[in-house]
Amino acid sequence: MLGDVLDMAKADMAKRQRPLTVDIPRPGDEQPVWSRVGVIALVGFVVGVAWPKLAGVRIGPTVPSDVKATAEATAAPASPPPAAAAPGSAEPEAKPPEAAAKNQQQVVVGPGRITRCSDKKNKKVEDCGELQFDPIALPRLKELAQCPAALGVDGKLPIGFELNFEKKEVQVVKGKKTSLPASTVSGILQCAAREFSNVSLEEVPHKYRRYSLVYTATFYPPGAQADAAKAEAGGGEQEQAAGTTTSETAVSGLATVSWDTALVRGAPKEGDVVMRLVRGTRVKLVGRQNDWYKIEHRGKTGWMYRGAIGL
Repeated sequence: MLGDVLDMAKADMAKRQRPLTVDIPRPGDEQPVWSRVGVIALVGFVVGVAWPKLAGVRIGPTVPSDVKATAEATAAPASPPPAAAAPGSAEPEAKPPEAAAKNQQQVVVGPGRITRCSDKKNKKVEDCGELQFDPIALPRLKELAQCPAALGVDGKLPIGFELNFEKKEVQVVKGKKTSLPASTVSGILQCAAREFSNVSLEEVPHKYRRYSLVYTATFYPPGAQADAAKAEAGGGEQEQAAGTTTSETAVSGLATVSWDTALVRGAPKEGDVVMRLVRGTRVKLVGRQNDWYKIEHRGKTGWMYRGAIGL
């Protein structure tokens, strides 16, 4: 026992008597092993970030459903609702005219009338029948609201046309009985001549060589309320018509609006909306052009699609 203790004391004394050595590491030995660092970072990413997503585990709090729905609805662009179409309509219901239109120059043009026609021998014909020129004339005449000479004009202007089917020419001429200044009339007629400069007569059915037509354009200055019924009723010259520029036929009778809301237009199909009538409204029938009926209601006239009155 005593021997063991002595041996341990000798060993301890031998360690103390060893020389002290100091190891100084080289600069390269202190650099980290980058491959090990990359492996450790990859393992940390998989464990801390990728694994919760792959496993469908949410580490943080979730957004409340009602707040999320509100945020998505706010971020999503709102699309305008489609225009409602009445049942059986051949065209979609048009939107109501904007109030801003009242602050613009407006032009109301009614159907034209034939004042004269002549045959191939240039002989005057008493009954010229009909010439479907309204689909060509009315849209172009309404563009006169943009004519600089028409700005602020308030009044009626008969505008005449000379159609020569032999030469395929359309000539704009001055009508009669207008209270507008001569300079204004000249400027408006120049605008009209430009509007009709490229008109083709190839697709206009006709029976005679030459026709003289007249349309009455009623101008309303900005802020005035255009009244299509009054414009048409007060139209034009008192000279007896030799024919009509539409295929309108006279009808008579009463009808009842069958749609929830029916549009009444100033001209068939593409005319401006002049009235809106609700289901059950009684109207008077005064004319017809293909699938459109000309009606009267409370002193106003317009065109209504036949399906709107159950015809």
